[in-house]
Amino acid sequence: MYLNFEKKMEIDIESLNSPIVLIGWPGIALVSKLAISSIKDSIDAKLFLDIDCFDFPPKSKVENGSLEIPTAQVFYKPSDSGNQENDFFILTADYQPQTPEGVFEFSKLFCEEMDKLTGGKIKMYVSAGALVTDKVNEIPNVHICGTHQDLVETFLKQDNTKLMDSGVIAGANGILPAWAGSKGHAPGICLLAETLPLPMMSLDPRASKALVELIKNYFSIDMDFSEIDKKIEEMETIFDSFRKQAEHYMKDDREELGGSDSYFR
Repeated sequence: MYLNFEKKMEIDIESLNSPIVLIGWPGIALVSKLAISSIKDSIDAKLFLDIDCFDFPPKSKVENGSLEIPTAQVFYKPSDSGNQENDFFILTADYQPQTPEGVFEFSKLFCEEMDKLTGGKIKMYVSAGALVTDKVNEIPNVHICGTHQDLVETFLKQDNTKLMDSGVIAGANGILPAWAGSKGHAPGICLLAETLPLPMMSLDPRASKALVELIKNYFSIDMDFSEIDKKIEEMETIFDSFRKQAEHYMKDDREELGGSDSYFR
């Protein structure tokens, strides 16, 4: 598989400070991508790598008339004199690799490239994702698993977290951190926020915010939630409109049946 890394800026390896790789591939309700992109935008991370991959789908992207091929991108934000103690590399993309071979090969080559570019200094790989459940609390829980159990325990000290004790995580959000940890690159952690995808919603910003809050608090990142809160408000407005329409139709159906409740819902 063809995979090409194009560096967009230089970094001083000697000055790196316990760098963390945050991973946000698109997936269920775009929970992961929205969360990691929100962090990237809030801390003003700069483009570090463009990654071409022949296992991305053959779909060109058009924005404002500009035609682009699908790529993955890595952004970089060094630690500062404030609360942020770690450097961050942030991986996101418009698509995941499409085949099992592509997911595994991307994970392998990406970890090897990050080792080379950072002198093997990566402290951990942290991917975000979604876990579909039949019930979601006002603040969704985040289920945690990883390749190093002592590290998993440190994440479980955060609020609204649970251990993911069994199951599978499909796609690159699960394989990349698992590869990093099992192949000796750096420990891998996967954070999965509970979500209940609805047909009329393409996003679940509440689940994304649960991930952002956990990552923010764990790594002491200085950022705000203004943009993601706007998306939550938009989602609630749409959901409220849908609920009112559903109640209106149900009321009409009951009136047609003589005012009695229908057995079926």
